[in-house]
Amino acid sequence: MDNQWNAAPSSGTNSDRNVHVNGADKKAQSQEQQEAEKHLQMRVEAQEKYMRSMMEKAHQALASGATWPAANEQAKISPPGRK
Repeated sequence: MDNQWNAAPSSGTNSDRNVHVNGADKKAQSQEQQEAEKHLQMRVEAQEKYMRSMMEKAHQALASGATWPAANEQAKISPPGRK
């Protein structure tokens, strides 16, 4: 009979394990979220750099008097109804 009492898990120990596991899960989830936010921030910064570069190129092109290729193509096409 003594073995039966020793074999039964105590409810306090099981509860402590659940708290520890939940705490570890929350910590891992928090770390994953921080990594995702860092990755997203890097992507936003890269996109910002790209957009600045494109704006600078457009500004330079306009300042030099160049036209966009689409504008050149549009100029070659006669208006509707005229040939």
